[in-house]
Amino acid sequence: MNKLFKKTMTVSMAAVSAVSVSGLGNIALAESAVEYSVPVKLMNANENKPSMGNEALDGPARVVVKDGKASIYLTVKGLSFLNMYGHLWGASAFESDANSNETPAIVEKTFKDKDLEGKERVFPKVLKFERNKTDESEILIKVEVDAMDAISSGGATSYENIKKGSGAQKAKLVLDYSNAKKIEIPNQEPGDVTRISGSNRYATAAKISESSFENADTVVLANGYKEADALAASPMATLYKAPILLSDTNKLPAETKNEIKRLNAKKVLITGGLGSVSSEVESTLKSMGLNVERVSGNNRYKTSIEIAKKIRNISKDNSSAVLVNGRNFADALAVSSLASRKSAPILLTESNMLNSDTKKALDEWNLNSVTIVGGKSSVSDTVMNNVKSNSKSRIAGSNRFATSVAVAKAAFPEAKSIIVANGLKAADALAAGAISVKKSSPVVLVDGRNISNDLSAFVKGNGISKVLIVGGMNSVGNEIQNNILK
Repeated sequence: MNKLFKKTMTVSMAAVSAVSVSGLGNIALAESAVEYSVPVKLMNANENKPSMGNEALDGPARVVVKDGKASIYLTVKGLSFLNMYGHLWGASAFESDANSNETPAIVEKTFKDKDLEGKERVFPKVLKFERNKTDESEILIKVEVDAMDAISSGGATSYENIKKGSGAQKAKLVLDYSNAKKIEIPNQEPGDVTRISGSNRYATAAKISESSFENADTVVLANGYKEADALAASPMATLYKAPILLSDTNKLPAETKNEIKRLNAKKVLITGGLGSVSSEVESTLKSMGLNVERVSGNNRYKTSIEIAKKIRNISKDNSSAVLVNGRNFADALAVSSLASRKSAPILLTESNMLNSDTKKALDEWNLNSVTIVGGKSSVSDTVMNNVKSNSKSRIAGSNRFATSVAVAKAAFPEAKSIIVANGLKAADALAAGAISVKKSSPVVLVDGRNISNDLSAFVKGNGISKVLIVGGMNSVGNEIQNNILK
């Protein structure tokens, strides 16, 4: 491979320096990320001419190289052709040739623009391709344009009738590294904010797993859209040293399947009944040579008890438990850090009445301490009074976001790092709960766009210097990423 640099010019802050490159491979072992602005074209896959989608590219590509991998960011805009105004609304990259695996691009940023019907609609603004190489001047990709998909969907005039991807075309992403410019990143305030996200919730969970597990004998599998059965899973996953991965009800997503293979897992613990993870998924797992065990009851309360039994069977300390509202997933997600650190099972209840199955379990276990998470509207004093335990305490804030901060303080009072997830969508926070103890970082919840006063005070008061955001820009916006450590 040719050398990366012939010459590098030192420049002032926020400027760029020109470099002559034939690839980025020689900086693959850099300790910190190196960033480039690279001229880019979208060319026809079979002919030496621009692809129709080339007009959608808005400026050079941004290429970030670290640890032998490259992240390629494309900024895109609307484009006019065939008397239509369309958008590049999806893309994927092939590993090598057209017969190899393809990976969907991650939508890093969106914008609102006029759609085919003349109405305002959200479209991708920045697409991210993650590559396991740093020396690719050409990448075979597949692009999806809403206008082409409309034509291929029988001339559909409504987005409801457009089959996304039906008009997808192959193209070559051509990166001109000979005219690349190294971006000198301005000096920043101390602190480190990173993000883990995938093209969907299954991919995000897989990437969360990949960030913390080189391998794992056991994997916990939960439904990616039905959070109830998995609310209590985090402490079980922690004890089994297992990531939490997500599944569709009737099909094991490719992202999850590939991560299970990468982990070289031997066993899968399914949380929830057949209505959450079907027998078809179970059969797929068994066909992969995995030992499959289902941990479930006939409702969310009994499922949490069955998970609790698994925890109590392997935990060295069976003196405590956590009680949360079984209908309000946010409190269960927020308490994952505390429950996992204490190896304390999470049990569920109704807000104004202690669930009978939960009460029976608590009575039998004769616990030393029970922590109730959430305010009185989530778990009433009546419920708290009916809990059998030598001691009882409540952790609560004025809302779900404040409660998550209160739990974070209790779980990791000396924390210098945190995990941030959307508190209105369960999937990302659910998967993040399994890595909280490994990273010594509590999970705190946000509404997606705002940093609460409680969270801001916690970050400043504890001197938090490292933040891991889980989920894409639509889950945790750029405003939070840019301002959480300020």
